[in-house]
Amino acid sequence: MSHRRVSARDKWSRKRWFTVYAPPAFGLKEVATIPAFDAKQLINRTVEVTLYDLVGDISQLHIKLKFQIKHVEGDKAFTQFKGFELARDYIRSIVRRGSTKIEGFFNVETKDGAQLRVATLALTMKRCKTSQEKAIRKIMGEVVVSRASQLNFDEFIREAVLGKIASEIFNRARKIYPLRRAEVEKVKVLQPPPVDLAEIVKKTLAETPAT
Repeated sequence: MSHRRVSARDKWSRKRWFTVYAPPAFGLKEVATIPAFDAKQLINRTVEVTLYDLVGDISQLHIKLKFQIKHVEGDKAFTQFKGFELARDYIRSIVRRGSTKIEGFFNVETKDGAQLRVATLALTMKRCKTSQEKAIRKIMGEVVVSRASQLNFDEFIREAVLGKIASEIFNRARKIYPLRRAEVEKVKVLQPPPVDLAEIVKKTLAETPAT
């Protein structure tokens, strides 16, 4: 028994610690430290953080981000955005009885060729008609598709996460029927942009060293 404990301790001591950084779109901020025997073990591992972890704003605690490790240099592991979603507790807290919950699901392509699945949500002040619900859902699709075609991957993700796309949906859709809130509920990366993450990291580090 004692021998097994010592062996496990020795095995653990041989692991190296790697610092994990957010994607360039999020400023290459340090988000985690992970132990591993070598860099190969880290590739494709997913790290989950909240937007609060990145910006320090407690009001952003409900925004959950997924980053996937794709490139390792020395003891530094660099990630690619994999997706984000709003916490279920948060969604439950904003839904009200007597109003209409309108959801939209859209597959879009960004200017630089990334393919994404985007889920949007709008909550009306009171119950609306089916025709109004359809009109609002149509606006959701128009906004999401239009912004994706105008922005590259990093730009679109920032606008989705920081609420700019939701704000545009809100401002346009409330002309159809009064809204209480609009959100981008979830983004999933179906196909990342055809870029070299190692080159992007190298360029970004040269301009602004990771801290």
